[in-house]
Amino acid sequence: MKRFVLRILTAIQLTRLTMAFGAIADLWLVVLITRASPEYAYLPTSELPLPGVLLVSAVVAVGLFGFGGALNDLLDARHDSAFSPQRPIPAGRVRAGQAAVVTLGSLMIAMVASAAFGTPGIVLTALAAAGILFYDAAAKHIPAIGLVVIGLVHAVHMLIANHQLTFTLPVWLAMTHATAVATVIYLLEGKRPPLTPRASVALVAGWISWSVAILLLGWWQAGEGGFWPRSLTSGGMAWPVLAAAVFIWLARRKIHGLDRAAAAEKLHRYGSLWGCVYAVSWLLALDLPKEAFGVAVFAGVGVTSMIAIREITALANRPVAFRR
Repeated sequence: MKRFVLRILTAIQLTRLTMAFGAIADLWLVVLITRASPEYAYLPTSELPLPGVLLVSAVVAVGLFGFGGALNDLLDARHDSAFSPQRPIPAGRVRAGQAAVVTLGSLMIAMVASAAFGTPGIVLTALAAAGILFYDAAAKHIPAIGLVVIGLVHAVHMLIANHQLTFTLPVWLAMTHATAVATVIYLLEGKRPPLTPRASVALVAGWISWSVAILLLGWWQAGEGGFWPRSLTSGGMAWPVLAAAVFIWLARRKIHGLDRAAAAEKLHRYGSLWGCVYAVSWLLALDLPKEAFGVAVFAGVGVTSMIAIREITALANRPVAFRR
């Protein structure tokens, strides 16, 4: 039994599933927006029973997240043996072959689950997976490209449930948040190659270009229906603005005084979970309080699970020694 539990904990650490709650919330946000709008009544997201579509979208999110986490460890095994020996592969808790099985299995699970959203959902899931592969295999070594790719993967991931979404501002915010957090983490960890002024300009230019593309996509798809939802007032926009401001304040407070490695790790955890907060804020802004409450409860479960799994994993890897 103990060995089985250790294997489960190792798989969770390999795939970084304790950080997947934000990714699930991102996809749930689009699901709930879609089901609240009669204009999307013909999409599978609206036709399926709500519990079923939430479950399927969560499986897609977890599958893609697990694929990215396991693939990263698999490709960086040699690097981690020198700089992160506590990771599952260099620590010997999982073999490279087993990690490859987890990587492919996670991708297959995501692809199969995405079929519930029709052909566009499958295509977008494949695109998100291709973006993850491109980042892990090449783009992460070119920060001006790789940091933007991280944001784009988040954007494509959100559109899996509704490729015809007209209100793309939440998608833009998720992309911007992911890119900004990844950039700060890159700087804190002092990764190579460094983010030079020239690369920084290219990064900002890439972010601006894709921001315009995402917002124009929604405007173009809206047609006569309009880009801006009728239920979203100028006062309602205060919720996502407040969510972004609170994250900046909280992140600065939490990493203050920490060494760079610890600060980067903590920022990664808070940044990945903040998708839940953004989802709640957008649902409140769109006058969907019941849905916002449900996602808030899910976020609470996510925080509790993250803390519990981290503590259990730490104890499993470093058993407590009692003095006699």
